[in-house]
Amino acid sequence: MKLNYISIIFFLSIFLASCTKEGEVNTPDFEVSSYEVTSTIDTSGNPVKQATFNFSGDAALISFYSGVLGSDYEYREGRILEVSGLLSSFTSTLASTGSQENQLSVLVSTDFSGIYDIPNIRAANWTNITNRYKLNVRGASGSLPSGTVDISDLLVDGKPLYYAFYYICEPQTLNGGNSTWRIRDFSLQSSTDLGVTSLATHTTADWHLLSDGAILDPGRGVVIESNGAVRLTGNHLNKEVRTESWAISKGFTLSKVDLGPDRPIAVKSAINPRLSRYSFNYTTPGKYKAVFIASNASYEGQASVVREIEVTVP
Repeated sequence: MKLNYISIIFFLSIFLASCTKEGEVNTPDFEVSSYEVTSTIDTSGNPVKQATFNFSGDAALISFYSGVLGSDYEYREGRILEVSGLLSSFTSTLASTGSQENQLSVLVSTDFSGIYDIPNIRAANWTNITNRYKLNVRGASGSLPSGTVDISDLLVDGKPLYYAFYYICEPQTLNGGNSTWRIRDFSLQSSTDLGVTSLATHTTADWHLLSDGAILDPGRGVVIESNGAVRLTGNHLNKEVRTESWAISKGFTLSKVDLGPDRPIAVKSAINPRLSRYSFNYTTPGKYKAVFIASNASYEGQASVVREIEVTVP
């Protein structure tokens, strides 16, 4: 009986050992040994830099993160896209008549209530950013581009930003005749790693026009002309009255964008033969972290190795 018991234990041990061995998933013996970059033409006829990676060993499955936007191993768990810029621009003209200076200002607010009346406008805090732009000079011919100005430093997370053109005409006997300003070609764009997106043009900014003063001559203050220009000017008849005018945009709320995880490219499946090299086309010069994930898998599980190589694309 003792011998039979020992025999049973012996054969049971062999059986269990063989089962464990059969169920094991071997870690891939896979390496990226080198790469080379050559100039070529892609299928659309565009010049590209082709990086060819050389492999040693093998794996049932191979996937690849190129390092470009959307396929970056660092963002495999998800990518939150930050707003990196808020780009603003417009053009301005200043009539040759009049002599008052500093009548036009460019302002932004992040605590304006969105109620477009004089009390609510005055209750808000407005940041003067006039000196960030180029404004036209009296008598110059044509419209002057303001330059493209990044105002993202003025954003407050979760709060809308309002953009305004503000005009003051002081009593004209003491301060000189009023000058007429015209604003055209307004543009507001958000900038991210994916590029530039238009938030508003001159016609879609939804300008709200308000003027204030003891006496406002008809057609003076602020109006939108038939050609779309925002015109700001003082009184023509009642010149001894101080007037102020506003052209205020709709509110713009910019928030982070969740793009989800970056994705790899499937390079080899289990039914494909052993792979000794792989090529990928880069369209932009730079340094990239190329990452290959090699895996063996069965119903028992999966074993993987990660191989990284820095690629310089001239």
